[in-house]
Formats: sequence, structure tokens, C-alpha cells
Amino acid sequence: MLLAMKERGLRLRLDKHLRTSATNSTSKRVIAGNCSLTLNTETNKNIELVKQNMLDIVKNSNFTVEFLLDLIKQKGVKVVYLKDAYKILALLNAEEGLVLERKGFEALMLNLIAGNGFGLSTKPVFVLEKDCNDFYFLLFHFYKMHSYFQKLPGLDYNSQELFRIYSRDPEKCDLTQLGFEEMTALKEAIARDNEASEFVIEVAKQKDGAKNAMAKLKDGGASL
Repeated sequence: MLLAMKERGLRLRLDKHLRTSATNSTSKRVIAGNCSLTLNTETNKNIELVKQNMLDIVKNSNFTVEFLLDLIKQKGVKVVYLKDAYKILALLNAEEGLVLERKGFEALMLNLIAGNGFGLSTKPVFVLEKDCNDFYFLLFHFYKMHSYFQKLPGLDYNSQELFRIYSRDPEKCDLTQLGFEEMTALKEAIARDNEASEFVIEVAKQKDGAKNAMAKLKDGGASL
């Protein structure tokens, strides 16, 4: 029985590393030898749609946090204010701002913090400091929320779990242990984070000039 269990574990690990295709909500990638094929037309369309929608939102926002917060609530996403939010969230391996889906113990704690009762899974929620008033910081997380609801890949639970592990210490993250599907998921998660950062940088440059853009983002804590 023990040998059979060990064999099954080895087969599962081997299957993960030998897999040559990866499929998500809007794209598919296949590799064969030295060649690869990526079918991501719908993903690219959604990326452009998100960007265009966000440009329209910024134009109407008058660069106010209240405008974005109203849109977040209209989308049905709860906004929770906590004193020293970053300290509490650090215990859950999370950062201030948008916290996407969680499961297990982290979900249980997050539900209690958000006043959602007991539950081992969560929906997206914003957790912010009580005095959060940085438009660019909130815009970064709003962009990712919009991408999530547009069903762009890389923002699902599994992809974000990989992204959190990678983000803690990229140099020590052993990517050789990841299968093709996991590598593709991580790549998509990184892409969504970069898209949000690049958008906020461009908006900041246009409004305040290149000199102040990076300072504002660093001050707001957006992930670059």
C-alpha cells in the first residue's frame, strides 16, 4: 500500500512537469519541442478593454479617492477600514488594498475581520487604513479589481497564491519545481500586476509630470 501511494505521488509529480499545455479563462498555450503556440486574442482584447474603461474612469474621477470608493462599492466589493491595517494583513500574508479570493484559515480570519461571519472562502475585499486618501494607490488596486471582474487570467486563487510566494523573495523562489501550467499562471499574475503599475505610472506622469510620478507611487505603496 505504501509503495502504491508513493508511486501515485511520483506519477502526479511527473505528469505536472511533462504537461505541455496550459488553459485559462481566455487563452491557451501549447509547447512542442522548441515551438510554442499561444492563443490569446480574447485576453488581449480584454486587456485593452480594461485600459480603455480605466481611462474613462480617471477622466471622470477628478482624481478623488471618494469617486473610486463609490465605484468599488457599486461593484459589490466590501471596503473595510482598519487601524494599522498593514500589520494585521501581514499575519495573513496580505497587503493593504485589494485582497482577492482566499481559502482556509486565511479566509476565516479575513471574513471575521470584514464582519462576514465564519467562512472558509472569501470574495474580493478592500482593506484600507482609516485615513487612506492616496488616489494613485487606490487606482492601482482598482485597476486589478476591474481586471478581475473582466475575467483576465492571473487573478484567480491558484495564480495569486503562486504570485504571493514569488513576490516574497523572487531570488529564492525555486521556479524549477513548477509545472508548465503553474509557470503560465504565475506569468499571467505578474502581467496583471505590471499592467496596473504601468497604467498608474502613465496617469501620474500625465497629471503631475514624470518628476513626481514615481514619488507618488512609492508613497502610496503600489507594487512596482
